[in-house]
Amino acid sequence: MTSTDDLIRSLASAAGAGRSASLRFAFAVTGAASLACALLLVFSVIGIRHDFADMPVRMPFAFKLAYTGSLVVGTSVVALYAATPGASPTALYALSPAVILLAIGLIFDPTAFPIMGRTNTAVAFCVSSILFLSLPAMILSFLAMRKGAPTRPVIAGAVAGLLSASVGAMAYTLACKNDGTAFVAIWYTAACAIMAFVGAIVGHRVLRW
Repeated sequence: MTSTDDLIRSLASAAGAGRSASLRFAFAVTGAASLACALLLVFSVIGIRHDFADMPVRMPFAFKLAYTGSLVVGTSVVALYAATPGASPTALYALSPAVILLAIGLIFDPTAFPIMGRTNTAVAFCVSSILFLSLPAMILSFLAMRKGAPTRPVIAGAVAGLLSASVGAMAYTLACKNDGTAFVAIWYTAACAIMAFVGAIVGHRVLRW
């Protein structure tokens, strides 16, 4: 006799199979819109760092961009799977490049930049800025998630939160004045963890079906 859970998965799979293309399109549109909103907030509210013109040729900026970019791509893949029924945990391998860069940033930091930043407010400003820039992406990510049929709403919500934070962190690289790779690895990741936790709570409420 088929259990209730098996029946739910079967119905969810049937419903999700025909919507995979539209779901990918939804994530592509909301992803682009999320980054656009975050960049707009950087330029209009926080402001880019004064020496930004020189940053693209420096290693710290390259690390920030590589880490946050790989996190955006990886969490986008995981989010797409999390929004579909019976998602395979193998999708988590998409986060491997970001994890590798995170380890490199923690272990090999050639900048000698203080982990807590050079001011008393560096950590608080960094984390709060990323959380602020993540808010539009959080809303849009949940809208995209609801286009699918996630069978694990808490996990799907956490992934949506992580995706929104990675978008916020990527946009924040234009304003961030803290150039230590260890600083970025620790505090950018802390902001992502906070948003993942918030996303899990929200997902439990709004992604159930």
